[in-house]
Amino acid sequence: MNRSPALLLLALLAALGFSACARTAITPECPAGYALQGDTCECLTDQACPDGMRCEAGVCFCRDSSCCPEGHAYSATSESCVCRDSSCCPESHVWNAAAGRCECGGQECCPSGYTFDDDAGACRCTASTCCPSGFRYEARTERCVCNSDECCPVDHRFDAERKDCVCAKDSCCPPDHIYSASVGACVCQGDACCPEGYRKDGSGERCVCISDAACGAGNFCDAASGACRCQSDAGCASGQYCNGLGFCQTLGSCTSNADCPRDTFCDTTTDRCIPSGPCTLDEHCAFGQLCDAQMARCRPGCRRDADCADKQACESGQCQDYCRTHASCGVNLFCAPTGGLCGPRAGRTDCQDCTATPNVCGGGATCLTFISEGQVARNFCGSHCTTNADCPSGYGCGDVIYSCTTGEGGACPSDSKAPGQTFTCKGFLVENEPGTRFYCTGAEGQPHAYIQACVPQTGFCPATELP
Repeated sequence: MNRSPALLLLALLAALGFSACARTAITPECPAGYALQGDTCECLTDQACPDGMRCEAGVCFCRDSSCCPEGHAYSATSESCVCRDSSCCPESHVWNAAAGRCECGGQECCPSGYTFDDDAGACRCTASTCCPSGFRYEARTERCVCNSDECCPVDHRFDAERKDCVCAKDSCCPPDHIYSASVGACVCQGDACCPEGYRKDGSGERCVCISDAACGAGNFCDAASGACRCQSDAGCASGQYCNGLGFCQTLGSCTSNADCPRDTFCDTTTDRCIPSGPCTLDEHCAFGQLCDAQMARCRPGCRRDADCADKQACESGQCQDYCRTHASCGVNLFCAPTGGLCGPRAGRTDCQDCTATPNVCGGGATCLTFISEGQVARNFCGSHCTTNADCPSGYGCGDVIYSCTTGEGGACPSDSKAPGQTFTCKGFLVENEPGTRFYCTGAEGQPHAYIQACVPQTGFCPATELP
């Protein structure tokens, strides 16, 4: 039988005890200047490394700009190659030589929500998406502004109306102040924290003036409201004048002489306040004056109450402090029309605080609670009435509804003025008040007015003049 030489050779090797697949291990040869450590060649000297590199711990490191990529230079500070010109900047970026870095050079490289500012040469945030959490972008100021409690300091809350963080606990109030939930701000405690010439009012939450000196030149202290009012233009800022109600007002268009400064009148043909001078109509004259047709000049006098200032009446051709209705009197006073005199009425407890002692109101009044504008913390006395004429100046005769604690659909008191009707308890959401409030309602589903009482027209106690 014929056999090939290759097969004979394999057989011979097998007979001699050799394996046909065996390999001999080869020791790698390292370049000059390197030595084998384990299975890795490591440098021994700097000369063994490429130009610009040094041998450190058996490894060649770049330590010179000659071994850096194009546009880069070696930095001893960072011990690395860093970019040194625009050739190594990313797309849409430019080289800032002064800052020594690549910077965004156009809208293409700005993140989402950012816009490239050509003047500043940088991307700036222009949308709420790039503002921190709790902030929003305000186009008017071109910046991110706080917009929630999340970005307010500890013990503060975000006031949406003021668009700012405000203190919401005693801990962040100034010395001698406490936080008032009804006012929504820190209020001072005691007269000591009021300015000189002021004291705390009955609620303990507001400083009121006690002397004219506290109000400054050209002003006086209105005892009824505890507020400073102007009595001449000297008490107003530049460009303003003191109107007939004691408020500083900016000179502008007018609808009556009440809108104009002293020694001027409202020209109804132009709706502008102009200096008093030659006249053809009574309307060209100030309050308390008439137009003398023969002289074409204004002179003291009146023909009707409308010719007189607020709270005055035309009597015997002259404007006098004479009342015809309660509205012509100061707050808390009644008018005696027969004599034209204003005065208080004995036994009245209007707006008196009854929070702690409800029976202080007396038989002709009821201890009431405001259900709006955040005033649930204090109660006040409301004298019973049927019309506004039963109430003093500064008050109106308003409906009184009953609160209930029997829950939705629960029973409520009957009303002798509405015989046969059934009243039930119903929940309502009240403006500026948290949670659901329950009140007695009639068949129409609205709160039922059991009685009427005198309440301040401003919605606050103590009552003050309407502005």
